[in-house]
Amino acid sequence: MSSMRASRYLVFRLCGAAVLALSAPVAAAHEAEEMRPPVWDMIAFEVKSWGNTVHRWQFTPEYGGVWIENVAADGMPTGPASYAFHPLDADGARYAMLEAIALKLPDPAPESDRCENFVTDMPYGTIRLTRGATTTEIAWNAGCMDEDYAAFSALLRQADELVSGWGKAAPVGRTDTRPD
Repeated sequence: MSSMRASRYLVFRLCGAAVLALSAPVAAAHEAEEMRPPVWDMIAFEVKSWGNTVHRWQFTPEYGGVWIENVAADGMPTGPASYAFHPLDADGARYAMLEAIALKLPDPAPESDRCENFVTDMPYGTIRLTRGATTTEIAWNAGCMDEDYAAFSALLRQADELVSGWGKAAPVGRTDTRPD
């Protein structure tokens, strides 16, 4: 091997070793981020309209959860209906995606009763964040159109669309008649 070729080979090997050495802490930090314990044990969400549940869900990293939809015979949210339960398998990666959204929620959450631009008869509900024996319940109302509240609502919608997508894709595990 010529000396020029040998030195090029050595430079490439040194560059490769440097890249590996520099990327190791980044990879370790990424692994640590993925391995961190969840902030909450369970996240639950409910959407209501005119006093009736439209759908609700709860999800945990260890045990999975359930997405429950109100199935009305006539398509209306009131009157005779049943609840269809869609079981969700435990999935740490899915829970981490959900929790990442919830961690972006403002603290304290904005209050819809202080809203200047309000539309009546819009869906409303709660998100519940549980850790041990403590549950933080945050009420929300999609009728508030204020800018800061719209950003808050967008995060809630993102979390709800994520879990609702999983729920709609899961088969119905059981159906219960809704009491009137």
